[in-house]
Amino acid sequence: MPLTTAVASCPFKIGHTPLTSYQVRIGDLTHELLVKEERCNEFGSVKDRVAWHILSKTIEQIGPVKSVVDASSGNYGNALACICQRLGIQATIVSSASISAHNAAQIKGAGARLVIAEPKPGETSNAARMRLAGEIAEQEGTIFLDQYSNPLNPASHQTWTAPELFADGPFDAVFMTSSSGGTSRGFADYLKARPGMAQLCLVEPESSCAFLESPSGCTDKLKIPAFGSQRRSSFAGMEPDPGMIRMDEASTVAAFDLLHEHALSKVGLSSVGVILGALDWLARQEKPARVACICADGDERYLSEIQSRYIPTVGEEAYQAARARLEPIIGAMRCLGPVQPAAEAAAQ
Repeated sequence: MPLTTAVASCPFKIGHTPLTSYQVRIGDLTHELLVKEERCNEFGSVKDRVAWHILSKTIEQIGPVKSVVDASSGNYGNALACICQRLGIQATIVSSASISAHNAAQIKGAGARLVIAEPKPGETSNAARMRLAGEIAEQEGTIFLDQYSNPLNPASHQTWTAPELFADGPFDAVFMTSSSGGTSRGFADYLKARPGMAQLCLVEPESSCAFLESPSGCTDKLKIPAFGSQRRSSFAGMEPDPGMIRMDEASTVAAFDLLHEHALSKVGLSSVGVILGALDWLARQEKPARVACICADGDERYLSEIQSRYIPTVGEEAYQAARARLEPIIGAMRCLGPVQPAAEAAAQ
């Protein structure tokens, strides 16, 4: 689906999300870090794009559907449930026990059925979700959208998210995390057709192995929903391999709190990890750089569970140590505000 068609045919406020600029001073260099605020999509995340693209193209291909089922760690399920509610389609979302309380409530509030998949011995939570969603589709005769393997997932980013971002380029590098792998693969395919446009970097915890092998062998449990994946992505096989920055989850949780305390950003947890990865990359540059971060969602999905769930999960000692280390770095960041969209600037 071409970009213009996707935007024009979408009845929801999805796309054209703000790009917020930050000034980052590291050593003697001043860099620009830009945050693509996907939280500003109508249903709150970058997965709004994927849910609309997959569902609309499926309907275009096979005609009207009465019910759909799909697997999700949370954000995609939230978006799909809300879109289906508006379109009068019954949705079943298969997720894991790690789903955020916010997304679980939103899915149920949209009238969708939420099913929690229990992994079998040796099975990852992602694989369990996919297996159960497929079983439900077969048993109930509903349409399995299969976001984790559906090529429409990366296509939504190759033809929509990436062109939208690069309209406000150029960038020296673009950072994101894998989640289902669709965003990463979509951007990789977009950039492959445009050699030298920008470096693509993934930011993942050590136990993530969606695209590149994990240093820990994928043995440690991931602590933040959608921050990496312990299942090899169906969209693996990028050429060339993306750059990889490993970011620990204690630092991510600490930085989330610090960004709030300094009133710098309202992005979600995995998005904070992506920003930290960009800061790590910038610290190794020898000249000023301009980089962009794809920030998948917003803080509202995590705020209520920071103290009760995420800090205990990463450990109080590790959290406090990360806070002390990151305070001077984040405290020195300056928000310069939204970048004027390229289309608007050209019209003036």
